Amino acid sequence: MTAAAKAAETLPPLAGPAPARLTLDQAYDRALATDQSIALALQTVVQADLQPARALTRLTPRLNGSLSADHNGSGDNGFDFDRATGGRTRLSLSKQLFDPTVGPAYRAGLLSAQESRLDYRATIRDTALAVASAYYEVLRQQALVAVSRESLRLAEEQKNLAEQRLAVGEVIRTDVLTADVTLQRGKRALVEAENTLKYARTLLANILNFDPGSSFEVVEPKGYDIASQSLPDLRARARRQRDDLQRLLTAVVRRGENFNETRASYQPSVSASVSAGRNLNNNSTSTEGQTDYSAGVSVSIPLFTGGEKALDLKRDEVEIAKAKLDYERAAKQSDEEVTAAWLETRTLEQTLVSLRAEVKSAEENYSLLQQQYRLGESKSLDVLQALTDLNTSRTDLTVSLYQFQLATRELAARTADFERIRVEKAAALVRPPVPGQEPAGTK
Repeated sequence: MTAAAKAAETLPPLAGPAPARLTLDQAYDRALATDQSIALALQTVVQADLQPARALTRLTPRLNGSLSADHNGSGDNGFDFDRATGGRTRLSLSKQLFDPTVGPAYRAGLLSAQESRLDYRATIRDTALAVASAYYEVLRQQALVAVSRESLRLAEEQKNLAEQRLAVGEVIRTDVLTADVTLQRGKRALVEAENTLKYARTLLANILNFDPGSSFEVVEPKGYDIASQSLPDLRARARRQRDDLQRLLTAVVRRGENFNETRASYQPSVSASVSAGRNLNNNSTSTEGQTDYSAGVSVSIPLFTGGEKALDLKRDEVEIAKAKLDYERAAKQSDEEVTAAWLETRTLEQTLVSLRAEVKSAEENYSLLQQQYRLGESKSLDVLQALTDLNTSRTDLTVSLYQFQLATRELAARTADFERIRVEKAAALVRPPVPGQEPAGTK
């Protein structure tokens, strides 16, 4: 708890200048140090760590003191003839010797603290994945801007060629006008791509809590290894390792301890108390003082509570059933997410093979048609269509390349393997053991 509190107090400033070149690792570190959702999850950990200690306070001694004073008098014909002043002081010490609800409440507090830690870890991993998504969006938009510029260059080249052939009477003006249409479309596409890139940079800077308007360049990171395990193995791995699933399993156990606490309240409890006090009376004729003390042990036996505890037991049973259903529903959703992410990586892997071949063919086709156009053996529309096909193929390849890199990270996140070492270091917590569950494997 102390370490968590210190970590919350030493967070770096939210805003700051961005480096000239920003790597993905730097982006991770910046986000994990400044992200507000992580800081909020950390505060929840600090709060949850108080619950076990709160349960133990039921057995700590209680010391109470009281002090009172009074004054009274009476008189006849406006003259006082009898006055009295009194005062009382008292100290009492009590302690619960035996409370059957303390054990279950303490264990429930520990489990609640485990849940908050698992939520904290899940928040760290989700934040890292959000950073990767924003980072790759910037990379994708940078590549699309480069594709648009190259397409615009080729369109200008084609228009210049059409104008040269028009000047010598080899073609009609339609070729120049058609090439100009393609050129203007290319200019518009470039402006849109550049503005989309600016917006993507703004979103990334916002996630990383950089100063508004910060200028930086992102660096192409290394490729992420695709999972080599079979789909059933990945599903099982996700069920073992995912923090959200482990938290729901922990919640089932905690609900059981809540039930045990309610049931334990039917049992007798034992308490002891000691008190001492002094009374002082001062009147017009004398001063008297009296000291007294008392000590005792009491046993409290709940005989009839009007059905309140029985209703609490029913409520706890329902909460246990709901917690189990929550886990089962989340486990099915986990299987679906792993399956979708796994299929996405396989689809994109094959798509990249096809797109690379498509781009190669489109480049060769455009080069041949342009040469034929120079020689008057092909039409301008054929060249411009080939240029459009080449631009489309390059765009699709660029988009798929970065989608594949993000999809591999998405799959790793669904099995809780994404940035595992970084998450462990950022959380500074070991995965809490869950009763009845095997320890999570390591990557």
